[in-house]
Amino acid sequence: MSTQNRSTEAFIDLINLALGGFLILSPWLFGFRSQVGWHTSWMAGTAIVVIALFSIADLFDSVSIPTMFESEEWINLTIGSWLAICPWILNFNDDVMAMQVHLAVGGVLATIAAIELWIVNRHPA
Repeated sequence: MSTQNRSTEAFIDLINLALGGFLILSPWLFGFRSQVGWHTSWMAGTAIVVIALFSIADLFDSVSIPTMFESEEWINLTIGSWLAICPWILNFNDDVMAMQVHLAVGGVLATIAAIELWIVNRHPA
């Protein structure tokens, strides 16, 4: 992996880490009324943070964890897609703030993951 690819991947992982942290804190920041919205934010946010931390650790040669670049992106695409549609499936779309946060974070996360998957599959290393 080249230095530019490492720095790009690290930057994307930091964005994902920030999105996960934001999602964990969003129920307090925006005062979600839906308990399901609260729990979904915590669970999805924690999963995003853990995946981002593993991916950041994977960038260091001294850490021996399985390479997870492409699987990380598939997981993020799945979580992002879920976040974007879960307000309607879990029926907390009446909590407008929770719905908007889930839709925005899910859309950004899924878009970043889809672009990374497209780049990786278009130009395999």
